Amino acid sequence: MPDLDPYFFQNNRWSFTRHRVWNRCPRQYYFEYIAPYVRSDPVVDPGKIRWLKNFTSKFVVQGQVVHDIIDQQIQAHCEERPMSLDEALSTFSRKVAAYRTVEGITFTECHNGQAIPDSFYTDMEANGQTCLFTFFGKWPEYAKRQCLRHEKFDTFMVGDTGVTVKVDFIGKMPDGTLLLTDWKTGKDDDGNESGLQMAAYVLWAKEYYNLPADEIGTELVFLKTGKTKPYNFFDEQLVELKEMIVPEFAAMNASYEFEDFPAKSSQRECLSCKFAEVCDRTESPG
Repeated sequence: MPDLDPYFFQNNRWSFTRHRVWNRCPRQYYFEYIAPYVRSDPVVDPGKIRWLKNFTSKFVVQGQVVHDIIDQQIQAHCEERPMSLDEALSTFSRKVAAYRTVEGITFTECHNGQAIPDSFYTDMEANGQTCLFTFFGKWPEYAKRQCLRHEKFDTFMVGDTGVTVKVDFIGKMPDGTLLLTDWKTGKDDDGNESGLQMAAYVLWAKEYYNLPADEIGTELVFLKTGKTKPYNFFDEQLVELKEMIVPEFAAMNASYEFEDFPAKSSQRECLSCKFAEVCDRTESPG
């Protein structure tokens, strides 16, 4: 068993993000969450891994920029400062322009040899503006709710397994129930196992706020179209989630040996993987 830095064990928890990476490619999971902390005979220099972790897929970046700006605007609301659509749009445009100048040291795809066409930035600007217009159009509805938390990392336990969640917005309704909101900047579909993500939020909220599941609602808000999709969970469904989390996390930690994390290579996934250059199973573009 490799010798791992104690920091790994202090921060080793299940999360929806880890679940997605684990099921997409165990090799990517190894590089992302284990390799930076290997202290004895590492397969790849941990310093190299930590450097590669600084890269981000262009598709993740455009969604994250929107989330960050929305979070800043919500924080202004919580501090009783005015929210500003013009300021949000201006900030977004500046960030898009900035990414143009640093794409080579920012985007995973660029680092992996793919040119970033001008059309990407044009589309990014248009999509971001649409998302921000939609958010501000919907905000009066959310302003009526008491904002309890937004974009904060929280942890809780499922048995002996630590779990991390980060809810975009938690609003307390006039009747005392909670509504947990997740802003989506992509397509109006459930391709990202959104139900699992929202159920994990409810598991945490039940414990944190000491409320039953039927007093905690969740929703996805698709900012490109304004569509809202609600999710409600019964205790039986949450038990099923617990029964999934514990063995999956055990499988993630059954071994820390490199060879026990096989790659699932595909051209599209490999091109967006920040660890492509150190993986011997990478699929080359075109």
